[in-house]
Amino acid sequence: MKKKYSCLGFFLGSFAFLLPTTSVLAADFQDLAALDKQIAASVGAPIGSEGGAVTPVDRRLHLAQCPELVVIDKPVTGSVSVHCPSLGWRIRVPLVRTTARVLHNRENPQNSQNSGNAKENSKGDILVKRGDPVELVAGNNSFTVSVQGVAQQDGALGDHIRVKSDPSKPPIIAVVVESGKVRIPGFE
Repeated sequence: MKKKYSCLGFFLGSFAFLLPTTSVLAADFQDLAALDKQIAASVGAPIGSEGGAVTPVDRRLHLAQCPELVVIDKPVTGSVSVHCPSLGWRIRVPLVRTTARVLHNRENPQNSQNSGNAKENSKGDILVKRGDPVELVAGNNSFTVSVQGVAQQDGALGDHIRVKSDPSKPPIIAVVVESGKVRIPGFE
C-alpha cells in the first residue's frame, strides 16, 4: 500500500510542477485585448463603430509576444495590417466602412468626367461589363499611373470588381469610377 501512495504523490508533485510552467507559457503570447486597444487608437474609432475594427481580434489566435511595439499600418482597402517585424507575424483586421465616405465616392469619384448620360451614371446601372477593356488607374493628387486591363465581372458605379491587366498574374480588385475606368483603392 505504501508504494501506491508514493506513486500518487509523485504524480501530484509532477502535476503541481507543471502548473507554473503553463502560466509562464501563456504569458509568451501577445495580449489580444491590448492589441484591440492599440488598433482602436490607431484608426481613431472603437470596435464596431464606423472606421473601427469590425470585431475584436480573434481570441483563438496565439501570436508570439512581440519584443517591440506592434506596427499598425494605415488602413487600406477596408482593413488595417497589424504586424511584428522582428517575429514576422502579420494579421489583417477588417474595418467598418464609413457611410459618408462610401456615399462621397459613389457621388463624386476622383478624376471622373461626366459622359453626359444620366442613366449611365445613375447608381445601380452597369458601367463596366465582363470582358470590356478598361483603364486601370492608381494614384492620388500628386501622381497617377494607368494601364489597360480587362474586366473579369460586371460592375456599377462604386462596385469592387476583378480586373486582369497581365495574363500571367492574378486579377486585381478595383472600384468602378466611370464607364470604362476603374481605380485601385487605397491611393488617396
